[in-house]
Amino acid sequence: MVAIPGWGAFGSRIKEPLTKVIPVVGEEAVFNEKIRLPLKPMIGIIGVAPEEGAVPCGTPGPHGGNMDTRLITNGSRLFLPVFVEGALLSVGDLHAVMGDGEVIVCGLEISGEVELKVKLVKGRNFPTPVLETQDAWYTVASASNLDEAAQRALDCLADFLTERMSLPFNEIGMLLSAVGNLEVSQIVDPLKTARMGIGKRFLAGYDVKF
Repeated sequence: MVAIPGWGAFGSRIKEPLTKVIPVVGEEAVFNEKIRLPLKPMIGIIGVAPEEGAVPCGTPGPHGGNMDTRLITNGSRLFLPVFVEGALLSVGDLHAVMGDGEVIVCGLEISGEVELKVKLVKGRNFPTPVLETQDAWYTVASASNLDEAAQRALDCLADFLTERMSLPFNEIGMLLSAVGNLEVSQIVDPLKTARMGIGKRFLAGYDVKF
């Protein structure tokens, strides 16, 4: 991991750079002799080519990219829009463990291999990445500031559920206010990323699928 002056949420407080090598032993990362971190491997960058032009791999957006969302991990499914022929999927920026926010501009960065299955879902058109975990559905959105990212993630999940449940919009809003969770993925990339989620147990009476 690194701490770099001017980088991340603590950039103005970091006066000297530091690189810290953190050994991984078994299923733990040894931060120091008193702190051991359980491993939770996740993918920081996963995305397709944008709708037009080029985008640096460090920037998130509707195409996915550097979302740094710790729930993109073993067993989850990520749905991305396809903007160009072949999609041009790319994956990288692996972390052995990372907290929400990635506040110092890195997680526990690590080399590794990713095994994934790619499937084309035809007849779907959704404006932002959708993440399905074992227990919940999330929409993931990025914007120039966290307020905009949060609002976009919230609106997208409301739209996602409205299209799939026989409930009026006002009741969808009530449901999300009662049991939904608005969460931060990262605040240190060129665009900020938020996610809005709801547990599948609250949707058990409806056939909610992508």
